[in-house]
Amino acid sequence: MAVSPEPAFRFRPSKRRVTMPGAGGPARHGSLLARGLLALLALGLVRGSQSSGLRFLPGDPITVLKRSQYRGERSSWREIPHDACPRFERFTVVALHALPADFAVDEPPGAGSDYKMAFSFLNEQFQTPWLTIADGRGHFLTHLIFTLEKAGDRVTDISWQTVYDVPNAAPPHVQIEYEFANASEEDPRTALTALFVGSLALAVLAAAIVVGDSVEYGAVFFGRAPGPPRRRGYDDA
Repeated sequence: MAVSPEPAFRFRPSKRRVTMPGAGGPARHGSLLARGLLALLALGLVRGSQSSGLRFLPGDPITVLKRSQYRGERSSWREIPHDACPRFERFTVVALHALPADFAVDEPPGAGSDYKMAFSFLNEQFQTPWLTIADGRGHFLTHLIFTLEKAGDRVTDISWQTVYDVPNAAPPHVQIEYEFANASEEDPRTALTALFVGSLALAVLAAAIVVGDSVEYGAVFFGRAPGPPRRRGYDDA
C-alpha cells in the first residue's frame, strides 16, 4: 500500500495581531498625532502672518491704553486721550496727567505709596511692564520716551526709556515723546527663516508618521487593509 509522504514544511498562519486603521490602534493614534501636528503648523503660520500688526498711513493715530496700580489696587485698561496718542511716522511730544488726585507725597517708604502705570499699544499687541511714576520717596517720572519701530506701513516693535528726577514738588504731568525708527532688516529675515525651518520640520515629522503607519498597517492613505501573510513557495510542496 502506497503511503503519500507528508510535506516537509507546513504553512502556519501568523498569530500576530494586526490592528486595522480606524480601529483605535497605533495607526489611528499616529494619524491623529499627524493631524495635530499639521493643525499646530497651520496655527503657527496664521499667527506668524498676523504678528506684523495693522497698516497705517503717515499721520494715522495709534491706539494706546493705560492702567494704574496704587495702594494694592489695579485699574482696568482705559484709552488715553486722543490728542495724547502717537501719530504714525510723526515725532510728537505730549503731556499726560499721571498722578491721581489722592496721591500722598509724604507717606513713609514701604507704605504702598508707589504709583505705577502700564501702557498697551495696538490692542495689547505691545505692552510695557509696570513703570514707576512715583516711588513715594521723592523720585518722579518726568520723561517717558517711546520708540516705535516700523517696517513699511506696519509697527513691528516698541521700546521705551524712562527719566526720573527729584523735583521740589510732584510734577502734574509726565512728558511723553513718540519717535519712529526703521526696523532693522535682519530681524524680520531671521524670524521668517526660523518660521520656515520650524514649519518644514513639523511637516516632515507629520509626513513621516503618516508614511510609517501606511507601511506597517496597510496603506492608510488609500484606505486599504493589510493583506494576508504571503506564503512561501516551498509551503505548497
